[in-house]
Amino acid sequence: MKRIKGIILFAAVVSFISCGSAKQATSTIVGGDYDAKKNTTEYFVFPYGQVSIPGKWEKTSYNRVSRQQFFRNDESVNIAVSFGPYDKYEFNMDGSLKGYEFVEAYYEWESKYFVSNGLECKILETDKANKHILFRVFGNKFDTYILICEKNGFVSNFSINATDKWTEQQKVDFLKSLL
Repeated sequence: MKRIKGIILFAAVVSFISCGSAKQATSTIVGGDYDAKKNTTEYFVFPYGQVSIPGKWEKTSYNRVSRQQFFRNDESVNIAVSFGPYDKYEFNMDGSLKGYEFVEAYYEWESKYFVSNGLECKILETDKANKHILFRVFGNKFDTYILICEKNGFVSNFSINATDKWTEQQKVDFLKSLL
């Protein structure tokens, strides 16, 4: 019976979303659930990516523009997860930027936006081999840690929103655990 409920729940959370340009649309399947045995919250956007988030997290809201799914845990810590193709970003519509070159361009594009809105950006870690940058955006009651990664043409974006529940090192370690 529990298995059937799980299948029904899975079917309820699966949605098909048209993504892409008029030339080539891609359907996605979105789903996931908490796995008590592993104590992880599974989340996927097929075919773009998947993540096992340590602990139990509840979905809260979804931003269609940024493709961010927001989650909250029992400590009221908020995170956001998004997956997508690397050639759907306005600075890379031709798909010419790949790997770490894409990640650097993403950081430049995103940091320009934040700085133009009165915030500061600081790179905390770069990893050319694994194609990711971890950075912090802060100022004026805003404090978010963002990890951006590109792999095989797909972008994973993980962030932790303002919280004083965790130290900076805990936030960094948590985000890196999602890779």
